[in-house]
Amino acid sequence: MSKNHITRLHWKLFFPLVGLLWLVIGITIPYFVAHEKHRLSYNLGNRLINVNNTVIEAYNKGADLQKTVDFIKLFTYQTTLDPLHLTVYDNNGNVIADNQEPTILIHDNKGKIIQAFRQSWNNRDTTYLHDMELEGAKFMVSSGTSSDGMIHTFAALPYKGEVKEFLSVDSMVWVVVLALGVLSFILAYFGSKAICRNVYALRDFAEMISSNNLPDDIEAWHFSKDELGEVSKRLLLLYREKIKAEQEKYAHERQIGINVSHELNTPVAIIKGYLDTILMDNDIPEEQKRIFITRARDNTDRLAELINDLNSVMRLQENKTSIPCRQFDFHNLAVRLADDVKHNHMAGNMDIVIDIPDNCLVYGNENLIVNALLNLIKNSAQHSSGSIISIRYLSNENGYSSFSFSDNGIGVDDQHLDRLFDLFYRVDSGRTRKSGGSGLGLSLVSRIFIAMNGSITAQNADKGGLEFIFTIPDDKKDDSPEL
Repeated sequence: MSKNHITRLHWKLFFPLVGLLWLVIGITIPYFVAHEKHRLSYNLGNRLINVNNTVIEAYNKGADLQKTVDFIKLFTYQTTLDPLHLTVYDNNGNVIADNQEPTILIHDNKGKIIQAFRQSWNNRDTTYLHDMELEGAKFMVSSGTSSDGMIHTFAALPYKGEVKEFLSVDSMVWVVVLALGVLSFILAYFGSKAICRNVYALRDFAEMISSNNLPDDIEAWHFSKDELGEVSKRLLLLYREKIKAEQEKYAHERQIGINVSHELNTPVAIIKGYLDTILMDNDIPEEQKRIFITRARDNTDRLAELINDLNSVMRLQENKTSIPCRQFDFHNLAVRLADDVKHNHMAGNMDIVIDIPDNCLVYGNENLIVNALLNLIKNSAQHSSGSIISIRYLSNENGYSSFSFSDNGIGVDDQHLDRLFDLFYRVDSGRTRKSGGSGLGLSLVSRIFIAMNGSITAQNADKGGLEFIFTIPDDKKDDSPEL
């Protein structure tokens, strides 16, 4: 990344960030200073009001008001109220008690009560607090009147000396403000610098993604040691995994497409076999010809249905739909399939033995099961080197019928059994790769049975050869198939 680019973006972020921090400081600090001044002023005003209330309470008890005023002066000595001016008037405007500070004069030069004192003079049992000018100086003044209106007390504090210091904000506040300002500069500088580095690291990361030039070793990429670096690393991992998954998916889908075409050729080959037999044998009996034409027509119908069913299986793999199923006789299906295979030599020189009781009802998709069994037959014919294929009924448990499909061939090594149904898996020994095959047939077989809520497993038979045990439900199951 370019150092100049980092510097330019750094200052673009730095100044707005500092401005924002100072804006916050500029709003909060004056607010708290004003709030603190108001609190101090409120407390001081309450103390002045309490002074007047003390005098009025002493009057109500018949106490000597001058002694009361002297006691208050003694009590407030060397406190914030030390410069207290306290004067008590009677109802005629005569001073009846006063402290050592200058008297609070409530009359003007014409002997009339000053407007600022008139409200408290006329209202009884009420205490007032306000600021006013007295003798050319600003005072905080509290005035009160007894309930009978016979005395009027006035307490005042000048805004100077102890009072001014009491109401002033501690100078440490400004030290804190200065410290916050310096700290905001430092945080803004290094914070914006770190963000810039991460931003440009993400930009380089995006450029590498767009050019598909990502490092093979994730640890070789220099991620920042913070949350943004962790996010970048995670994004890189996810992107690598996504690309790998998409490549594998593309390869699988391409191979599946090739093999699906091969699967569609199976019924086509059966149809062609019957039709070739009819065309090449002029002496074929009419009854036999009718049977062949009927079977060719049945396989034509199965071909059309197979296309739809294969599409259903592919959609099932993405959990988007379910395949159409119905109840049918598995015995009839197996016998018909064996006859088709025999006439078309799909099992080579291998004989097919069916051992399934009549009226063996199962619930599934007939065409897909035929397709699965054909894949198993072709697998045995191509790889087993055996002479017999056997399809047998085993048992019925918990609403599922179990069947065995086996051959008397060479089987496979046990290490391959768990992977026989993996996509494109081929066995390197035993059932050799030289005989061909895409590695998709058994995978498709597994998906067909699972899609119908059944199952299939593979094992080596006791007497040699490979045996597949598959189950098919007897009736519709409520649970949805999972692929």
